[in-house]
Amino acid sequence: MHTQYQKIRSITLKQLTYTLAAADEGSVSAAARKLHVSQPSISAAIAALERHYGLKLFTRHPAQGVSLTRFGVKVMAEARLLCDQAQTVASLASPDAGVSGEIGLCCYEAIAPHILPRLLLQLQEKLPGVIVRYTADDLEGVAGALTRGTADLAITYDLGLEKDILTETIYTLQPHVICSAEHAFAAKTSVRLSELHGQLLVLLDQPLSAQYVLGLLRSSGVEPVIAAQVRGFELHRSLVANGFGIAVVHTLPKTATAYDGRPVCAIPIADTLVEQRVLLACLAQNQSRPVLAAAQREIVASFASG
Repeated sequence: MHTQYQKIRSITLKQLTYTLAAADEGSVSAAARKLHVSQPSISAAIAALERHYGLKLFTRHPAQGVSLTRFGVKVMAEARLLCDQAQTVASLASPDAGVSGEIGLCCYEAIAPHILPRLLLQLQEKLPGVIVRYTADDLEGVAGALTRGTADLAITYDLGLEKDILTETIYTLQPHVICSAEHAFAAKTSVRLSELHGQLLVLLDQPLSAQYVLGLLRSSGVEPVIAAQVRGFELHRSLVANGFGIAVVHTLPKTATAYDGRPVCAIPIADTLVEQRVLLACLAQNQSRPVLAAAQREIVASFASG
């Protein structure tokens, strides 16, 4: 072997793909099931790479799987690029050869039901050679998926992202107040933030979301009374529909009823407010992957066309 390639003698594509599967699944056993191989095969691949580098790629969490170390995130980013290129080389004789590879997409769970299914169909149509692994999570989870390397791309609000993450705005949202049909706000065409002072408020039990809403209100001198904090968006809307309080939201479902059939009224906020940006986010170190660049172009184009 030519001397410039001496260092890759101890690394194989199988080791890289096995290790990538463990990184994606967060578990050696789950990676083994995904690839239909034995757990020792996955463990051996990880051990071989860690011997090569002399550094740990994963932190082991007893009974909770594995997570990439900071060095592991860097290695796996380069491994994905290499595996993308190997896939391209392997497909050169195919008459329909094009962009191929696998990407992970994590979407903020508040907006995922509204945009993700249709977006996945469009990516499937435009990039048939690309496999998209998709998940939905809260704001903190989406940011964590990017920094841990378990997601390559994310669609999320402009909240909680680290400085080394590259972003592009794909659309913007204005906040609304939602309330029950019996609430005094239901008869209004708009409401000012000052009118929310002392109102019972239903919050999502997500730190970044709750901090944003409370910060928005308090910056206008509004001090609400927190009536409840709940995890699920539909429970959030159902409590509002049943008169437990009002809420401030950005994403509005097409339906004007909660799960139990009770109406939910959405009223625009009259104050001039900074729009909430919905971002397409990616780690800077992943920008060199052609498959990611192709997916980003299609996602941006999808929202640009409405």
